Amino acid sequence: MPEGRPRVKVIVASLALFVLFYFMGYYMLNPILRTLHAEGLIPGKSEVEWRFNAGLIATLLQGTGLVLSFVWGVLADKVGRRPVIFTLGVIMGLGLLLVSQARSYAELLAYFIAFGVGYVGVGPAIYAFISDALPSESRGRGYASYYVSSVLAMILGLIVAGVLLPWRTAYMLAGLLTLVFSVLLFYSSRGIFIGYSEKGAREARRYSLRESLPSLRKKSVLLVLLMIIPWTIPWGMLSIWSIDYISTKWGVSTGTASLIIAAATASIALGHIVGGTLSDRLAGKGDYTGRTKVSLLGVVVGYVSMMLMVTYPYPYGSTNFKDLLVPSALAVGGMMFTTFAYPNINTVLSEVVVPEHRGTVFAVYSVLNNLGWTLGPTVYTLLLKAFSGVYADQVSAMTAAASTIVSLWLIPALCWLLLHRVYPKEKI
Repeated sequence: MPEGRPRVKVIVASLALFVLFYFMGYYMLNPILRTLHAEGLIPGKSEVEWRFNAGLIATLLQGTGLVLSFVWGVLADKVGRRPVIFTLGVIMGLGLLLVSQARSYAELLAYFIAFGVGYVGVGPAIYAFISDALPSESRGRGYASYYVSSVLAMILGLIVAGVLLPWRTAYMLAGLLTLVFSVLLFYSSRGIFIGYSEKGAREARRYSLRESLPSLRKKSVLLVLLMIIPWTIPWGMLSIWSIDYISTKWGVSTGTASLIIAAATASIALGHIVGGTLSDRLAGKGDYTGRTKVSLLGVVVGYVSMMLMVTYPYPYGSTNFKDLLVPSALAVGGMMFTTFAYPNINTVLSEVVVPEHRGTVFAVYSVLNNLGWTLGPTVYTLLLKAFSGVYADQVSAMTAAASTIVSLWLIPALCWLLLHRVYPKEKI
């Protein structure tokens, strides 16, 4: 790329592909859990035991990286977003390559944990990087492109590892592509500095952790931080256990369940695009409460749809298209509408925090965000175990556990209602 003004479209494309392939490495775990159990890589003599061990992989993957997540966010403010993103990209790529060579449960855990150091930690740096590269009125779409890539990664992961390739080959491919696009992003983004997109952009002053703390005490920031764990626990559960839930409760094949979740996941991409684009348009017309209106509507409609899907009285074992249509549409609606809020979470934070402190604030957000994703798979299995002692059959216990977790989305709905009044007053 020639020297001069950074080409933002090239940067966004490189970032989107980078995000696509490292997220794919995580989402490929969903369709191969039973395969890993059948091969002896996930031990467990009972259904509950092997599911707990499987959930532990995702929990430790994110939990270990969570410990370092705040450090990466502070470093993104201190030394810049680009070197942090590049370093963590290399770590993720190598971790995925090692996963493809695992020969035991211990190795599988260790290699996924190595991948998790980057997978969890890179988020704050990317969130802050997008706000550096894109002006305020375009950030909804910018964050939407990030989330769309993560959604497409879920679909691609289900197809590549669940249908097209042996899981070892799939992980090797994901590792190599993550490495390639981390390098391309690093070189294409030369010239993007902290606060680059702001009016009167200047190089950021020397970073001070103490000076960044008041940003964390803003009401808008506190409301986002309050909502984020109950917001992401259901997503953590759905990312790992949705296919198993549908195939077990409805009595359909894993392949059919995978196609349903792939369709629902595709709708998430549309939800991100609509949520981000609509909010940007409203903000561009001066209606800054548009971000909260769009988000609140999406969360409420999505919650109702997902609860109806989880509790749907499906005729067990039927593969009739008419029987599949309604609950599948509910799954699609639950995921699509709820994700109207996702790009607006990041945009709200970027618009109430100065550029020099965004990495730190996003780091705290990311710790809580990933904590929810980390807890989701294991909280579900723990609730499943608890409800198994209450209900006589496994399906009833699964329904009760999933319903309890999805109900957590009521808390973010309340927070968006409060943000509707607070956020416009704190926008910088």
